[in-house]
Amino acid sequence: MKDFFIFLPLTVVYLAFKAAVFPSLPLPDITLLIVLFVAQKGASVGGALLSFVLGYVDDVFSGAIIGSTSFALALTFGVAYLLSRKVHFSTVAAMAIGSAGLDLFKWVLILAALGLSGVKFPFMPQILLTVTVTGFFAPVILPFFRRLSATKVPGAQRGGER
Repeated sequence: MKDFFIFLPLTVVYLAFKAAVFPSLPLPDITLLIVLFVAQKGASVGGALLSFVLGYVDDVFSGAIIGSTSFALALTFGVAYLLSRKVHFSTVAAMAIGSAGLDLFKWVLILAALGLSGVKFPFMPQILLTVTVTGFFAPVILPFFRRLSATKVPGAQRGGER
């Protein structure tokens, strides 16, 4: 539940900034990196729900067909969790390659969902730039998420603790 209070506002602020200031610049895919981070922590209904909600918010801010990114991020959460059981994303190379690969997987799922719904959307070089930038910045952003997640949320005590 703590992840919702940390990552949902962070995503909203980032996507609003991206949509308003840099709409055509390939920036790191923060939603994917959050999904990768949450999936590394373990399988949970909360993590899958957070992935879906972040995808929905991403669709709203990007003007995409509602549900396409939600679908893709929810499936990417499952794949990232399964990968994190075999690969520990602790080295720079593992974070960069893993996040770039998962971002490419997410885009393939989005394009497939759009294709099944009858929307023609070509595979653009912009997608490859975004995948590359996401992989490049992942070794910086993922450790930041670890530190951010370790911070205590004021007033969020568990029952009985004082």
